Amino acid sequence: MALRILSSLLLSASVMTTQSTAAILSGESFTSMYYDCCKPACAWPTQGRFISGLRTCNANDQHILDDTAGNYCGGGPASSCIDQTPWAVNDSFSFGYASIFIRGADSTEWCCSCYALEFLDSAIKGKKMIVQGINVNYNEDQINWFSLTVPGQADWQGMCEQRFGGTFGEFFGVNATGLTNVTQCDNVPQPLQAACKWRYTWYKNVKGPNATFTRVQCPAELTKVSGCLRADDKTFDASTAKATATFTTTRISSPLVVFATVIVIFVALPEVLGLL
Repeated sequence: MALRILSSLLLSASVMTTQSTAAILSGESFTSMYYDCCKPACAWPTQGRFISGLRTCNANDQHILDDTAGNYCGGGPASSCIDQTPWAVNDSFSFGYASIFIRGADSTEWCCSCYALEFLDSAIKGKKMIVQGINVNYNEDQINWFSLTVPGQADWQGMCEQRFGGTFGEFFGVNATGLTNVTQCDNVPQPLQAACKWRYTWYKNVKGPNATFTRVQCPAELTKVSGCLRADDKTFDASTAKATATFTTTRISSPLVVFATVIVIFVALPEVLGLL
């Protein structure tokens, strides 16, 4: 009996450890859109363990090799690169980039990680994306939130107006609301027009759809654009959009398992001695 109790509780401790890990790798999330010309937060080398870091660009969209270069929105040279935007593979699947907040995790875990999204409602219900986290959603600290990087959204602090020239209204909408119809995408800088139109064609210009998310290994299609690759990326399987995180067996050295073992042995010891 005691051995059976011990076995059951150790198994429970192992499952608890796995579930607490899995909770930050998958779940449900609110989604939205954003766009700015600041240096993405995940481009700072302190935001995770990277084999190669996230690319940033200067005002002429030339890659900056120094990952400590100052933020364009703070007077430095490093801005976002214009190719870190979404594109459709077909009518039901797209690639893209996102600013992320995941409750129970921190930015060093989701920066440059990739996630498979499946939309749960609205006109894009059932559509799927794989996105790479390039920014931190500092405006949220309560719910899971993936904000897709889509040109045509409001220009934070007017920095895109400064980078590209022209007026705020011509490029990124008025009164901080972003653009309101697909024809206005013809007014944004030419390299951003296709991604701007993606919002109205593939994404159907929906507002705040919910989605499931699961961390996956980053596809080459995303990393060859962003340049960013995490040291733990191969831990995850991205063979399909419905990817499942690969977990290692909990080792007996896990603090939770060690603690559970000590407690169970203490409780079960009298019964064990009585059987001898």
